[in-house]
Amino acid sequence: MKIILIGIGSLFTEHIRAAEELAKNHKILYWVRLEDFVSIDTSKFPDTTFHDYRDALKNIPPGAMRTPTPAPWSAKKIAEHFETESELMPMMDKWYPDWPILKRKDFFYDSLSYWGSVLRKYSPDAIIFHAPPHEMFSYVLYRIAQKRGIPTPMFDCILGQDRVILCDDYKYGNKKLAQEAAGGFQDGAGEMASLSKEMQSYYKEISSAPAPIPQYVESWKVEALGWGKFRRRTKALVPFIKDGTIFERAVMRVFKILKAGVLDEQKKHEKPADFSKPYIYVPLHYQPECTTSPQGGIFVDQILMIKMLASALPEGWEIYVKEHPAQEQAHGNEFTPYRYRGFFGSIADIPKVRLVPTNTNTFELTRRSKTVATIAGTAAWEAVLRGKPALVFGYPWFMHAPGVFRVSSSEECADAFKRIDNGFVSDTKVLLNYLARVEQSSFRGYTSGYGKKIAKLSAEEAISEMHRALESALTK
Repeated sequence: MKIILIGIGSLFTEHIRAAEELAKNHKILYWVRLEDFVSIDTSKFPDTTFHDYRDALKNIPPGAMRTPTPAPWSAKKIAEHFETESELMPMMDKWYPDWPILKRKDFFYDSLSYWGSVLRKYSPDAIIFHAPPHEMFSYVLYRIAQKRGIPTPMFDCILGQDRVILCDDYKYGNKKLAQEAAGGFQDGAGEMASLSKEMQSYYKEISSAPAPIPQYVESWKVEALGWGKFRRRTKALVPFIKDGTIFERAVMRVFKILKAGVLDEQKKHEKPADFSKPYIYVPLHYQPECTTSPQGGIFVDQILMIKMLASALPEGWEIYVKEHPAQEQAHGNEFTPYRYRGFFGSIADIPKVRLVPTNTNTFELTRRSKTVATIAGTAAWEAVLRGKPALVFGYPWFMHAPGVFRVSSSEECADAFKRIDNGFVSDTKVLLNYLARVEQSSFRGYTSGYGKKIAKLSAEEAISEMHRALESALTK
């Protein structure tokens, strides 16, 4: 088969080795990857056009594709991608937060022209993505490929980030899990013995521990805080030292610190949780992140989700919203396109909604709640494993799990609340059947540094598993 790889082999030598194995039976025609993390012997891929990831983010084509410049698409063809454009606009906030709307549109039109020309030139049989496409270029390519009927298998890291699962469309999810969801995962022994020791250990930790902190979260804290944060900040200062603007920027930074910021606004509207009242727990997502863009769809606007929930609340219930702690750790007191001036005030102004302090224990909030509601966050998955129903607005890998109510309207929220208020309880045996199916449908492996640290895989095992996963992605 003729294939395009997106993101595969950017971080790990094992994935490049797996691609070498893949190339023995398939033609890798085009490959987007980070080129400065791990080296690659391009002589093993003589027919491959390589495209640096950072260049792709800037709409800079590789040398082999720089001429001629593809013509702009017609108004009619562009109109077929209005939904793509709508999703892409907030996605650009991560990389180009200061760009005006017309510059973003021009970038989008150029992206359509370029990636359309790539598909026309190489005519791939499939495009394999290392994750749900959440960069501007990968998302545009994904949507064009969908329109043209080109398979788009993608990986998603799951559980403790030491397993990966495949799907062709993140809105549909893994085919096996989606198909078996129709039967409610009733078939099976419903016993712990049907799970591997690793899965049993994972399930016991998340479902039973008072406050389980996944290992990948601990790894993230090490990198995001303390010396990890200091190292990143120091590295970021180098170009400013070189161009002589370091002192000017230091003065501007002091003024920023003295001004009221997003944390001041957040604390102004916080109110302690009252555990004597019935409530829905809504942990906000860290943004920008794949779980809200694109996996959240229109609910990348988290306030829309909260308004929808509030409009359907049973009498006497409230909504407790808590900010994601990583938001402060990553962005400090600065406003961002996702936490703009007035963001927390808008939440606090919604009737029956309470913004609780960030240091409120998330597991206590989950345990005492009627239900947990999120777009596509891990909090919903952890709630289900702990026997608590969850409302999900987006498209996470676990959207077919028993105990998950998939909602996208006030009416669907109201129906879910009614079932929960009438005593809905998830069946543990069915949940264990689901976990067994997840294990059968996924592969040991990783797509992140956190996953590699905790995965119990040798280099050769990682290569073998990744190769097996890649081959599986090409099997219809």
